[in-house]
Amino acid sequence: MLFRSDIYTQVLDHLKKILNFRDEEFKYWFGNSYLFDIDDDFASIVVTTKVHKTIITNFIEEIATVFEQIIGKKVGCHIFLQAEINQSIKISKNNLSDFDSKFFNTKLKEEYTFDNFVTGKSNRDAEAAARAVCYYPGQYNPLFIFGNSGLGKTHLLHAIGNFIHENNPELRVLYIYSEDLVTLLINAMTTKTVEELKDKILTYDFLLIDDIQRLKQSTSQEIFFNIYNKLMNENKQIVITSDIHPTELKGIENRLISRFSSGLSVPIGSPEFETAKAILRKKMEGCQNDNIMINEEVLDFLATRFSSDVRKLEGSLNELFFKAILYNPEVIDLEFVTEIFKDDPQIKVESELTAAQIKQVVCEFYGLTKSQIESKSRTATIANPRHIAIYLCRKHLNMPFAKIGMEFGGRDHTTIMSSYEKMKKMLKEKDTFQQALHKIERKLGV
Repeated sequence: MLFRSDIYTQVLDHLKKILNFRDEEFKYWFGNSYLFDIDDDFASIVVTTKVHKTIITNFIEEIATVFEQIIGKKVGCHIFLQAEINQSIKISKNNLSDFDSKFFNTKLKEEYTFDNFVTGKSNRDAEAAARAVCYYPGQYNPLFIFGNSGLGKTHLLHAIGNFIHENNPELRVLYIYSEDLVTLLINAMTTKTVEELKDKILTYDFLLIDDIQRLKQSTSQEIFFNIYNKLMNENKQIVITSDIHPTELKGIENRLISRFSSGLSVPIGSPEFETAKAILRKKMEGCQNDNIMINEEVLDFLATRFSSDVRKLEGSLNELFFKAILYNPEVIDLEFVTEIFKDDPQIKVESELTAAQIKQVVCEFYGLTKSQIESKSRTATIANPRHIAIYLCRKHLNMPFAKIGMEFGGRDHTTIMSSYEKMKKMLKEKDTFQQALHKIERKLGV
């Protein structure tokens, strides 16, 4: 029977032969690593620094292959920092159940409900999908909601959980932030409680994971993959949020991305002008002092300038009311609000408009990413915003078609010309595009 140290000595000897390292390089990167544990499923290797972890992780497949050759069976290989191992040992010496329980205690925020989620064109699909999984768990699985930060993804996750608690209290809901999930998974591996963790998560009927793009810890993805599959097989509802579409996730295994993409993926975009004003009015219901008068043009100003981030939009109103109490104006008018926010970078309009600004504002307006609008996709939800951005570059910057093409993924100038003409025609034929263009131009300050 081989001891751990003997097994790892053989592993290193084999690796040294197959990896393209000089002797001193191999010793530097692998010399201080050691095999912390090995069982039927996992081999846990410990290194001292994050740099060592990054380098060795690049060769994880080769390491797994060598382990299989030496011990005669396939195991998953995971790289840990010594600090992570020390933390897990410290936790296990105390009370492991207490450590786990803080992640499983309900973290749903009662103030986030469907009733106070303001719905508009930019988030209607996401809100409808969130409601659908409440009524038909497992039918849309997983539900993947993606969009920029501050647009209401977390609100919808909590709204789902609160709805289930109120209407189906027999169902169990787990809301967890992805980085907390990574902490749980790493701890389970180092304390040999993986099966217990799996069993615990499988008792829940709804798994709500916030900001999945942060699940970049490769050592935890294999366990999560197994948990995910079991939940899906038992028809448990999974809802995931991310700042980008599942196909654009970096550092996530392809097999997970494939499964995320197999369900229902819905975008959530920046609120259009009317929705932004509705959000402000909703916010005013809970925080406005009856003695404070606010002009309608002030709401227009805030809705135009801060709609790219709902948190910032609501925060701007809070700040405005606070300053109104502080300075006691007779009425909150445009002059007052301009003075209050004069140093805010979102208020300062760049003296010279750029193509990058145009792309950014169009992406925020439609809830797209920069890579999407520059991609080769011809789907209407991406192509039409691209046409608008190209039209704006030509209209306001008078850029040559060839130069615009370089800004949009290296497209040929004839393609850009065609896109520009297509948008000119669409603007004449459809009011919806005229309205969208007008709102985008207002955001750009032109």
